[in-house]
Amino acid sequence: MLGEIFLYAIVYLWTVKGVHGHVDGAKLVEECKIADICRHDQVPICGIDSCGEMRTFIDTCDMHEFNCDSRKDFVQKPVHECWVTCKRGRSFKKPEFGGLDCDVKQNLV
Repeated sequence: MLGEIFLYAIVYLWTVKGVHGHVDGAKLVEECKIADICRHDQVPICGIDSCGEMRTFIDTCDMHEFNCDSRKDFVQKPVHECWVTCKRGRSFKKPEFGGLDCDVKQNLV
């Protein structure tokens, strides 16, 4: 009995360790459709995802393409929020975010 509980605990922890914050289903399909028809305007934007990662994007189309390709869920935030914490092309993770669906060991550049 105790060995069985231990085994379940190991399997659970191994599963949780491999989970990254990402988008599934209809939201991902929508992001990819938007990315396909979007016209780049080269106006830099700031984005934040559900795990608290902040990063800058070349424009909104770039954000949608990134979401589609990497199965992320970035949404646009006021640009001044990113300029304070990260430079173009770099990301920053807010410490108050995170949970079981986020990879807290992710190396951010």
